[in-house]
Amino acid sequence: MLRSIAVAISFLTIIPLKLTGVTPENIARSAAFFPLAGWIIGISMAGCGWLMLAAGLTPFAAAVLLVAFEAWLTRGLHLDGVADLFDGMGGSYDAEKRLAIMKDSATGAFGVVGIVLVLLLKTAGLSSLLTLVQTWQDFSTFVLFICLAFVPAVSRWAMMTLAWKSLYPRQKGTGQMFVGQITVQEIFTGFLFLLPVLAAGSSQTSTFIAITAVFYVTMVPSFWLRYRAHELLGGVTGDVLGAACEFGEALGWLAVTLFF
Repeated sequence: MLRSIAVAISFLTIIPLKLTGVTPENIARSAAFFPLAGWIIGISMAGCGWLMLAAGLTPFAAAVLLVAFEAWLTRGLHLDGVADLFDGMGGSYDAEKRLAIMKDSATGAFGVVGIVLVLLLKTAGLSSLLTLVQTWQDFSTFVLFICLAFVPAVSRWAMMTLAWKSLYPRQKGTGQMFVGQITVQEIFTGFLFLLPVLAAGSSQTSTFIAITAVFYVTMVPSFWLRYRAHELLGGVTGDVLGAACEFGEALGWLAVTLFF
């Protein structure tokens, strides 16, 4: 279990963990702890956001810096998936050609549009959330910071559900280690990292409804991409997983400001 946790954290973040003898099976099993890595990312962002507001930065400036901080913390891993997916979908009507374009390391016009779009959405969501933080007081502020951290954890669980029982359209690739390889046990283990927040919110009906809504809105891109990727690409690639994570975060943070 400790090895799986270490693999998940080192795969999804820049946190340096010394690992030797890692096998493809170790990597696949590490997916159960993707939400834990998401919590690490989210709590780091919430802490930095609190410090920036305390230092006197405006919510918008803090949001821009938080988006940049997350890109650094994750090495832009999933942003690359957004660019590749947009380039592939915009570059051809043929599934094989789309996959070939997505495999190309160069970023085209559609990819740039995709990255700009997701960064703007994330900045808008975080800016609105941090504006609420300045308006609210005491425990309510704590709830908002928890929601800020909750969304990255949910978006990484969403990647797991997208990979579960999906087809992989290529002969080989990084995504092949996850797509179709995740088990129900790993899905359940990953959900346990989200359960405390959902359970805590159940003490008050309005809070539970809001947290549940944020949870489902964050999941929306993975639901939609499961259908569209199989239809347009013949399956789910690593780029599709990354795009689901990025847009899940963007929509999730926007949902916080909508439902709270």
